[in-house]
Amino acid sequence: MEHPGYPLPREDLKDFLQSLSKITDLSMTFIPAGSDIQDMIIGESSFCLQLKTSIEGARRCKASIDELRERAARSGMPEFDLCHARMAEMVIPLVSREGTDFGTVVTGQAVIQGLSDEHKKHIRDIGSETVPGAIDRLVAAAADNPVFKRSRLEAMGSFIQQQLLEKVTSYGALEDTTEYLFQKYEELMFLYAITESLSPDSGHQRALSVILDKGVQKLNAEFGLFMMLKAESEDSIELLDACGELPWPEKGVPTPLLLEMISGCHGPSLILGPGFRDIEVAPNTGDLLVVPFRLRNSREGFLVFGWKKKGMIGDGELRFALALSRQAASVLHAMQLYQELADLLFATLGALSSAVDAKDPYTHGHSRRVAEYAVKAARNMEFSSKFITMLKIAGQLHDFGKIGVREYILSKQGRLNESEKKAMREHPVIGAQILGKFKSFADIVPGIRHHHEHYDGTGYPAGLKEEGIPMVGRIIAVADAYDAMTTNRPYRVKLEHHEALVELKENAGSQFDPMVVDAFISAVGRSIHE
Repeated sequence: MEHPGYPLPREDLKDFLQSLSKITDLSMTFIPAGSDIQDMIIGESSFCLQLKTSIEGARRCKASIDELRERAARSGMPEFDLCHARMAEMVIPLVSREGTDFGTVVTGQAVIQGLSDEHKKHIRDIGSETVPGAIDRLVAAAADNPVFKRSRLEAMGSFIQQQLLEKVTSYGALEDTTEYLFQKYEELMFLYAITESLSPDSGHQRALSVILDKGVQKLNAEFGLFMMLKAESEDSIELLDACGELPWPEKGVPTPLLLEMISGCHGPSLILGPGFRDIEVAPNTGDLLVVPFRLRNSREGFLVFGWKKKGMIGDGELRFALALSRQAASVLHAMQLYQELADLLFATLGALSSAVDAKDPYTHGHSRRVAEYAVKAARNMEFSSKFITMLKIAGQLHDFGKIGVREYILSKQGRLNESEKKAMREHPVIGAQILGKFKSFADIVPGIRHHHEHYDGTGYPAGLKEEGIPMVGRIIAVADAYDAMTTNRPYRVKLEHHEALVELKENAGSQFDPMVVDAFISAVGRSIHE
C-alpha cells in the first residue's frame, strides 16, 4: 500500500478522484490519516494556485482547510464551509464503522450561486494583502471557478464518502480472502514436503506400505497388518494394508475371531501365542503383536505383526512397534489434515473463481471446468501430483484478473472493438500482478500470466513461443479454448464436442502445444480420425 493506513491502492484512488474532478470541475485533494500533507491534488483551480503564490495566501488556505478538518473529525461526517476567499469547500472524513481513520478528501473551490459584486470586492481585498500585483487576474480566475448550490456540494460530499468507504471494504475483503487462500496454499505445500506419499493420487497407501515394510523387516516378522475401525461402525474393522506371508487361506482376510480380538484391544499392546486362543486365531503363528493407536477424530487403528515362532517379542520390539504406531497415526492424521486443507483451499478457490465468473453470465462455471480439463490432460501426461495440484489452482484462478475488467466489456453482446479487446487482454497481467504479491504463488503466476500465449509466438501478453511458454500456461490454454468453444457466448453459439476437438487438432503447432493437444484429446475427448 502506498498510503499507510489507507488500504486502497494509490492508482485506484487517483482514478476515482480524477473521474469526479472531470465530471464536476471541482478540485479533489487527499490527505492521509495522521498527516497534514496534501498527498494528492487533482484539478486545482487557477484561482487557488494564484492565492498560494504568496506565503500569506498559502497560510490562509491551509488554515481554512485545517479548521474544517477539525470539525469533520469531531462529527465523522462531511462538513461544508466557505474558505477565507469565500469559495465553497467540503471536507470528507474517511472513517470506518470500526473507527479506523483512512484519511480525508477535500473538494470544492466552487462559487455558491455565482460571483456577486460583493464577492469580487472581498477577493480584491484579500488579493491586496496576498498578491497585490495580480488582483485583476485573481478576480478573473475566480469567475472561472465552477458554480454550485450548497445542497449539491453536500450531496457530492456524502457520495464521495460512501463510495470510498465501500471501495475500502470491498478491497479489504478481497485482500483478506486472497491472504487466507495464500495461507492455506502454504500449509498445503508444507504438508507436501513432509512426505511424497501424502499426495492426492497415491493417498496414504504408499505411506502405510512403507511403515509396514519397515516394521516387518526390523522386527523379523512373517507378516504385518494395518487395520482401522470403520467410521460408521465401532464394531466393524477394515484392513487397509498387509504385507509378508499371511497365514490365512484368503490373502488379507484374518479369521473372524482374530478380528474380534483386535477390535477389542484398547491397551498399548496385546500379545497372542499358541494355546492362548483356539487355533482359528492365527494358524501356524507363534506370536502376534497388536499395537492400537487413536486418531484425533477418535477412530482407532491397529498395527499387527506376526511370527511363526514364540518368544520373538522383547522390549526392543515392543518399543519399535509403539513408535511405528505413532508414526502411522501421524501419517493418517497428516493425510486427514491435508484432505481438509485441500477441500478448504479448493472450496475457497471455487468461491473466488465463481465471483469472477459471475461478472459474465456466459462464463458461469468456466474456471472450474477449465481446471478439471487441465488436470485430466496433465494426468495423461504423467506429471507429478504436486504439479497437478498447482495446475488445478492455476486453472481455477486463470481468469482472476477479470476482476479488474469493466463489466460491460465482459458481458457485451457482440464482438469487442479494438479498445475493448485491449482492455480484455490485460486480464492475465492483472491476475498475475495481484497473485504475484504472494511468494508461495510463484510457481503458478507465470502460467496465469501467459495462458493466452500462442505456441507460434503470436499470442499475448509477451509473445512467448514454444518451450518459452510455461507448461501450466500451455495446458490451461488448451483447456480454456475447449471450454470457450463448447459453451454459448454472446457473439456465437457453442460448438459440438467433436467439432471443438477438431479445432484444437487443426490449431496444434500454431496456437497450441501439439503434445498438450494430443494428451487433452486422449484424456477428454474421443480419437479424431484423419
